Amino acid sequence: MTTITPELKTFMETLWGAEGLEIDTPFGEGIIHSVRTKAGIDLEVRVDFGGRDVGTRSGMRVFSGIELFEFHASK
Repeated sequence: MTTITPELKTFMETLWGAEGLEIDTPFGEGIIHSVRTKAGIDLEVRVDFGGRDVGTRSGMRVFSGIELFEFHASK
């Protein structure tokens, strides 16, 4: 279970309205294509890497909001 800290809450609120903005991910920088809710407090974030090979044919990858938060918190 993830503890909802003020930092996590702020990060998730920022992600919610971030379609079209650039984000740094474990696979490099990409553009947030869409954000939608998942179970509990998490969000699903589709990131477009502009056709760059990130292990998918479309150049898009799906991340959880918590995964992205942990990545940014570890930097």
